[in-house]
Amino acid sequence: MNRGAQTAGQGAVLIAGAKVYFILASYGVALSLPRLLGSPEAFGLYSTALSGVSILNNVLIASTIQSVSKFTSESSDDRSVLRQALVRQAFLGGGLALTLFLVAPLLSRVLFDAKLVPLLRVASVVVFAYALYATLVGHLNGGHRFGAQAKLDATFTTLRTIGIVGGAAIGLGAIGAMAGFAAAATAIMAWALWVVGTGQRGTPLPLRRWLAFVVPIWTYQLCLNGLMQLDLQILKRTAAELALQSGMDAMAASSTASAYVGVYRGAQTFAFVPYQLSLALAFVVFPLIARATSTGDAVAARRTIRAAFRVTAMLTLSVAAPIAGAADGVLRIAYPETYVAGAGALGVLVMGMVAFSLFVIGATILSSAGKPAWAATIAAATVATLVAVVRLLISRVGLGEQTLQATATGTVISMVAALFLVGVAVFAQFRALISVTTAVRVLVAATIAFFAARWFPHTTPIAAIGALFAGFVSYWLVALFVREIQADDVRAVRHALGRR
Repeated sequence: MNRGAQTAGQGAVLIAGAKVYFILASYGVALSLPRLLGSPEAFGLYSTALSGVSILNNVLIASTIQSVSKFTSESSDDRSVLRQALVRQAFLGGGLALTLFLVAPLLSRVLFDAKLVPLLRVASVVVFAYALYATLVGHLNGGHRFGAQAKLDATFTTLRTIGIVGGAAIGLGAIGAMAGFAAAATAIMAWALWVVGTGQRGTPLPLRRWLAFVVPIWTYQLCLNGLMQLDLQILKRTAAELALQSGMDAMAASSTASAYVGVYRGAQTFAFVPYQLSLALAFVVFPLIARATSTGDAVAARRTIRAAFRVTAMLTLSVAAPIAGAADGVLRIAYPETYVAGAGALGVLVMGMVAFSLFVIGATILSSAGKPAWAATIAAATVATLVAVVRLLISRVGLGEQTLQATATGTVISMVAALFLVGVAVFAQFRALISVTTAVRVLVAATIAFFAARWFPHTTPIAAIGALFAGFVSYWLVALFVREIQADDVRAVRHALGRR
């Protein structure tokens, strides 16, 4: 193995380890906050502010890291690139943070909750810190300093966890959790500046070239995160509107809407598990498709596409189906009994995340093949669909037992639409997709896994874990029985585990 390949392999392991640590810590925070904050209303208030700001933060992180890494790796004067990137991101992040700070009262009126104003203003600090921190991480990535990047990310994960949980644990409520997040973001930004430095002056990087690369990423990431997060914002506003129409005063209406959001966020936390498991595959698919298309190897591209869709479908369904089957028990694993009201929403939403995961794989394939505008256009169209359908369904069912399930159903409809459109685009470009045989087999396995988990008693947290295990094992046994799992799959797993 050559030195470059060895460095890349070690870097991938380090960064993947930091990513896994971040995911686990994030779930630890999400599962502990409902108990620490004390009520669905407080958790819903925090979740409303966080989900809106997360859209902005995630767009900043993805676009900044990718763009700075690209221009750093291509430049012979990487310290100059760092200085220019920091200046530009300081203006961008500072402008966005100031805008969020100033429009916080307007956003709170849109969502019918004045208590959001201080949370959004505190969160504006996170936006500015992320803009600079992502620049520094992108510089390390572009310079192949993967160890330093992984250490920074792991340190930030630790600080973020301590800050959010600590702020909530000392009794400061939602504002304490958000302040802890802001303190952690500020601390890691300062630490990263000290470790990486601020670069030096040099040959200017043309602004037009930078924008040409980063704007499509902004567009796609904005729409992608909108598909994942906007349903919660729509639920907050629509529920508050319905509460006001029923005769509640403004304070009672905002509290009612926050309580719905809190329970829905609890369901979202578990529903996102299949998507989190599929994230690593997107990073593998991108360079493989890019290499195949650049060399004109259509056969390799089609083989990779079929494998990517197949593995994603198999992996996500093996987890989603048992969660959907034992949804009420799953919520009892980590939350108080109040949150079991979100079981119907969880059962619907977790299956929708399978479609969303497949959509992300398809969008990654299009982007790696030089068609990022296609992916962004599809994502934008389905965000518009989400806004319209979720509002319509919530308005139709009103406030009650079906509200959360209506929200989830609207979200899933938009995700399925996104998958359909991206599937058409990928097939038109490559004449490759998941095979019908595989689709039928994994759906049969998922159906049996769903009922295995549902029929297994899951009225207690321990029993719920048993139901998940029963569903998961049933899925893979059926997949083996219908011969979807082949000898090549077994060999691939053994190779990945380092066995012959």
